[in-house]
Amino acid sequence: MSKANPRDNTARGSGPDPRLLVIGGILYTVIGIGLALAAGRHLGASLRGEATDEITWNPLDTFLNTVSGKIEFHPVDLVIGLVLIGLIVGVAGWLWWRLKGSKPKTQIDQAGSRYLSNNQDVRSLSRDNAAKAAARMFNNDQLASDHPGLRIGHMPGRKKAGLYSTWEDLYLVIFGPRMGKTTSQVIPAIVDAPGSVVTTSNKRDIVDDTIGITSARGTVRVFDPQNIAAGFDQEPWFFDPLDYVRRVPDQMDSAAVGLADIFRCASRGADTGGDAYFSQAGVDLLAQFLLAAALDNRPITDVFLWTRDEDNRTPVTVLNQYPEWSQQAEALEGTYAITEKTRSGIFSQAAQMCAILGRRSAAQWVTPSAGRQRFDAAEFVRSQSRDTMYVLSKKGADNAAGLTTALVATIMVEAESYGEESGGRLPVPLVAALDEAANVVKWPELPELYSHYGSRSIILMTILQSYVQGVGVWGEHGMEAMWSAASVMLFGGGVRDEKLLGKIETLVGVAEEETASVSSNRDGRSISHSTQERKIMTVADLASMPRGRALLLSSNRRPLVAQLEPWWERDWDDHTMQALTAKAN
Repeated sequence: MSKANPRDNTARGSGPDPRLLVIGGILYTVIGIGLALAAGRHLGASLRGEATDEITWNPLDTFLNTVSGKIEFHPVDLVIGLVLIGLIVGVAGWLWWRLKGSKPKTQIDQAGSRYLSNNQDVRSLSRDNAAKAAARMFNNDQLASDHPGLRIGHMPGRKKAGLYSTWEDLYLVIFGPRMGKTTSQVIPAIVDAPGSVVTTSNKRDIVDDTIGITSARGTVRVFDPQNIAAGFDQEPWFFDPLDYVRRVPDQMDSAAVGLADIFRCASRGADTGGDAYFSQAGVDLLAQFLLAAALDNRPITDVFLWTRDEDNRTPVTVLNQYPEWSQQAEALEGTYAITEKTRSGIFSQAAQMCAILGRRSAAQWVTPSAGRQRFDAAEFVRSQSRDTMYVLSKKGADNAAGLTTALVATIMVEAESYGEESGGRLPVPLVAALDEAANVVKWPELPELYSHYGSRSIILMTILQSYVQGVGVWGEHGMEAMWSAASVMLFGGGVRDEKLLGKIETLVGVAEEETASVSSNRDGRSISHSTQERKIMTVADLASMPRGRALLLSSNRRPLVAQLEPWWERDWDDHTMQALTAKAN
């Protein structure tokens, strides 16, 4: 099958011959003027009490006789006719303006409206549909009415056609830099959250922009080991990562391995680096140290010291005090007993993983001290108020991803536990808007959570600047798992990753399109028709996605183009807008 160049606009569509359009336009103009003048003659005659039997309603006759001067108009008839012509022109202009205004204004919009989701898909993403789903999930009409779901945006040019996710939908959001992810997704998610919120960032803007909202509805905490939000005033508090280990006494060993793996991922991402034996042995050693510190109620900074002193056998002594953990004690004793070179390599691996614990500025956030309140994740997720946790971290030598990830993970597993206690899902959804997730939430288990957190109403919104960025943290397998399991995938452009753009191009698919070719010769004019397939959106189209638009890929629906809504365009009440404006300026 021969395929025309998809960018050759002359080959698209089988519209009428332009000459026919011109002829049709002239004909309709003549008929409109003729009808208006005929109506003017009839109305004028009726007002004067004259007979109208001989006045024709034929618009062509009226027009031609007027032009040729065969009809003499009474001044009143002429005025009425001209007024009617003006009305016709005005109505036609208004209709043209309305139609022009409702048409998609970008190439992406045109492709979306012509080939992508249908009305049924759009209705399934409506507020009403989301509210019905919320009512079924929570048996709470008030929650369903006030908080049906998170509003993603609306159909281009149709603000009333809002697009909503439900309290079972987990997000993967990929927006390039400065494409509006914070203003159109993160801030609205925080404002519209019905319960507790966990949100992350590498800047303090998210705190400044939303603190007026969050502080009015519950307790606010900012976890800031790098002093990103310098000067922010809050009651002193600390988070002990060892609480992650202590949660379930019988499972402390596996939890310690999970926490050690968080530190490994935070320091290296998906790349374990070097010999896999030493990397895994380093995780195991760090896990045994974490377990010992948790059992002995020691500050987690002791773990940092143990990894740097191969002769300090305090962790073995601690583990030997607990018969139930004798196996871990023997394994740790075995590590101390291996050859010096091998042992040094293992200790070095563990030391690199928990290096953040040796930084004074970070240590004060994770160790108890006078006047600092201990953060209780179980209390946070069970609070009846709508509490908020801001978690800040950024790249650099003082990167605190190990600690920020541990905090987010601790809150999430407590939320999961609370959901199980409550019959399977949280009584009120928890929103976790994880902006800059690849820098702040380097949690190895995060991709796998997408398979079941939706059914627990723990709403993860993982926000990345590119697909490759996610691969760097979770690896190809992990990123693919997240990509496949996310029920709402939002692509906002600003990305030049050909692999990602190619994946999206394939998912959007192709469309069959009829083309017409017009040829003229001395025997007349002929039109030939053919059907061809073309890509609905090419890699180039996706790479040039205009700001303010996003491609929405959601479960069991065709892709659609969404018009994004920055927070200042949202239909919130005056109090909410004033609170946001006061802090944003």
